[in-house]
Amino acid sequence: MSDLVVAYCFPPYVDPSAIVAAKRVRERGRPVDVIQNAMDGFRPVDPGLESIAGDLVVRRAELTSTTHFASWSSMSQFSQLGVQQALAWDRAGPRYERVYSRAQFAASHVLAARLLLSRPDLHWTAEFSDPLSRQVDGSVRRSKAPDGALRRRLAARVRKAGFRPPEDDNAFTWVEQVSYALADELVFTNAHQLDLMMADVEDPELVARVREVAVISPHPVPPAELYSMRDPEYPLEPGVRHIGYFGRFYATRGMHTVLDALAALPIQVRENLRLHVFSGEAADLDDDIAARGLERWVRTGPYLGYLDFLALAARMDVLLVNDAVTDGTFAQNPYLPSKWSDYAGSGSRVWGLVEAGSTLEGVPLDLRSPVEHATAAARVLASIARG
Repeated sequence: MSDLVVAYCFPPYVDPSAIVAAKRVRERGRPVDVIQNAMDGFRPVDPGLESIAGDLVVRRAELTSTTHFASWSSMSQFSQLGVQQALAWDRAGPRYERVYSRAQFAASHVLAARLLLSRPDLHWTAEFSDPLSRQVDGSVRRSKAPDGALRRRLAARVRKAGFRPPEDDNAFTWVEQVSYALADELVFTNAHQLDLMMADVEDPELVARVREVAVISPHPVPPAELYSMRDPEYPLEPGVRHIGYFGRFYATRGMHTVLDALAALPIQVRENLRLHVFSGEAADLDDDIAARGLERWVRTGPYLGYLDFLALAARMDVLLVNDAVTDGTFAQNPYLPSKWSDYAGSGSRVWGLVEAGSTLEGVPLDLRSPVEHATAAARVLASIARG
């Protein structure tokens, strides 16, 4: 064993980034040690998630650092504890050759960068799920990184690599640019994300370095056996088409377009459809369903455990995935929904509500309609109802 994985959030905690990190472990197929943060009280636990990486995880340390997703002091504490653990394992042998870190959340990269100060020979792969220093509305995400020993040591290492450290005190800018300067491989989920993140870098030599070592790698598709590990009891009415949506809602990703489209269909068409929504926000959604008189055709349920979700996804006729609506905030939508990779291995057809020019628009969807376009969504629903 010679691989270390640093993931602030990792199974059994429920989080999209934790799931993707575990899928990366399985995809690479090498035994690993894992350093993560204890997320009790911040993320629910799903023991089924541990099936993703399975026996490839040999040693795991859950650090009890203060859980905070933006605080530099919590990043520093996590990285200090993590480096101590990593070096202890490293001394016990075998020595590490590679370290992989994934952000979200930013503290993962801080730990990996700090480890390189002691083990500069390590090959570091740093993955970015999304831009750290940009919010989904395009505004700058800020958290102060006060001048101190850790910042000065990282700055010195960046200068040694031939680059200028950031001039501001934004923690997210520091995490991004330290990773750009020091990581041997930088993983982005799509090219639009890479372009957006490089647009914020003023040093053309640093941009050139990033593009030289960058790898575009969408989230891994789960192996087929994971879809059959559970058999949840959830009856599906025969003789109709079942559409499934699995996941949380955000300000930029909602269900109103599909509900409006379903309500606009003639009742004889609607009778051939059932929409199943498994989400953690059922109360507000139930109100929206009732307001449109759609209780007969829409069924809501809780956010499912990962293996139950995969099993039910494989039983649906169609799975629904929707783009984040950036509405011109960025030149190109930099977000690829992580749900797409889970849907892609299910064997079910996938319907995407896509924003023009997005990465999701370019994947092999079976059905598609524009985001926030209820009339186009109604046409897709009618085609599903016809079979």
